[in-house]
Amino acid sequence: MRGRSRGRYAVGETSATATPTPAEPLNQTSLSAPTAAPPRPPTATANGPAATSPWVGFSAIAVGTFMSTLDGSIVNVALPSIRAGFGASISGVGWIVTAYLLTVSATLLAAGRLGDILGHRRVYTGGMLLFTLGSGLCGLAGSLPVLVAARALQATGAAAMMAMGPAAVTAIFPPQQRGRALGGLSSVVAAGLTAGPPIGGLLVAHLSWRAIFYVNLPVGVAGAIWASRALPGGSEAPGARFDGRGALWLALALAAGVGAVDLAPQLGAGSMGLVAAAAAGAVLLWRRERAVPSPLLDASLFRDRVFSWGLGAGLLSYAAMFSQVLLTPFFLAEVKGLGPGAIGAMLCAVPLALSLAAPLAGWLSDRFGPRWPCLAGMGLLVAAEVSLAVARSGDSLASIFARLALAGTGMGLFQPPNNSAVMGTLPRARLGSGGGLLATSRNLGMVLGVALSGALFSLGVGNEGLGDFLAGWRLALLAGASLAVAAGLLSLARSRAP
Repeated sequence: MRGRSRGRYAVGETSATATPTPAEPLNQTSLSAPTAAPPRPPTATANGPAATSPWVGFSAIAVGTFMSTLDGSIVNVALPSIRAGFGASISGVGWIVTAYLLTVSATLLAAGRLGDILGHRRVYTGGMLLFTLGSGLCGLAGSLPVLVAARALQATGAAAMMAMGPAAVTAIFPPQQRGRALGGLSSVVAAGLTAGPPIGGLLVAHLSWRAIFYVNLPVGVAGAIWASRALPGGSEAPGARFDGRGALWLALALAAGVGAVDLAPQLGAGSMGLVAAAAAGAVLLWRRERAVPSPLLDASLFRDRVFSWGLGAGLLSYAAMFSQVLLTPFFLAEVKGLGPGAIGAMLCAVPLALSLAAPLAGWLSDRFGPRWPCLAGMGLLVAAEVSLAVARSGDSLASIFARLALAGTGMGLFQPPNNSAVMGTLPRARLGSGGGLLATSRNLGMVLGVALSGALFSLGVGNEGLGDFLAGWRLALLAGASLAVAAGLLSLARSRAP
């Protein structure tokens, strides 16, 4: 995402089964205490025997999740080298990130619905192979436009894996283990984010920027083979038809909407054309979904407060978190005077803390319900962002690291219980759709958080002095803390649903 400010503090590009029972909800759980339910026994399917342990299937999901997350963080390290190799402008190279973001946003929900119809294993494995193919084409790209197109192909595969991850985990784990499994998935995401920058730096320094894409090839092929064997097969919604025209209108609405937010600083009033396109896509989608027997988006899902408010709380939590993700590198460089290596080390605080907190949160959610871990997580995130907002140039690096770790701990405590509560409300025939919606809310939260923090930072910066930088920083971080408060309140209200 790109934001713009006056003076030299311009904010630049950052990234960022078992036998199907379609009509039966997985677990309409109360958020104050989990409902006891017997674990699902391993069952055979038409596609082969089920795994004796759900953690075997989890390992297959973890491979794709780690690979796609690693790729997102690894590419940012290589952008300067790619720019030099193609002789491109910074804005041109920015499309390597933007094309990926827009494509993922446009295809997540369609990929989720395809998983309901074709089966989680088939769509997840196909997504991994498509991601791997896109990675190979990225490495072979001889021009920037070809690289951007290959990144869009890669993103389509990543969207399938993102949507199927929570759906497959929810399908193969019994309700009393679902929180731990989703917590483990959050730890895998954090591990990918942590490992990306150092691995990317080594590959670019000793080989070339093309190596960051080639490294996905053996992992992707091996992971697809393993997923085809470890994940149960079969459709969760046999007989349902995929609404291709609805998927087209949905892609238009989401891609244009995300593009309007992401590109508004560059396009100015021109972004209103994207807003109009997003509105047109939304209207066409609404009309289409009312007319088809098997809609892409099932409106009845949103009548469940646990589901709809959980999605909203998740979106707000990511918007809160990403209000500091965009600006923290600039704070460390401009205020603390750190170089790239030291900045990278400091930024590891968030994913490291998240990876440690997420499994604990999942266990707490399984044992006591998601209400208190969610509230505690957002409370810690509020405390972290307020403490970062008042940071000064004289504060020690250890104290800054601790505040960033506190933010990661907060997100780690919030994500698995919230995701478990959302996915636990869904019937099996809509698990893929729910996973797509969960991933879409996360993606939209990231976009909104970065856009909001960039805009508020620009408002707070006056001239080019340190005090002006800190004024913009403080305004953006306090806004992020407010979003975390809203996410916590929404979680509290949701937990009182009848």
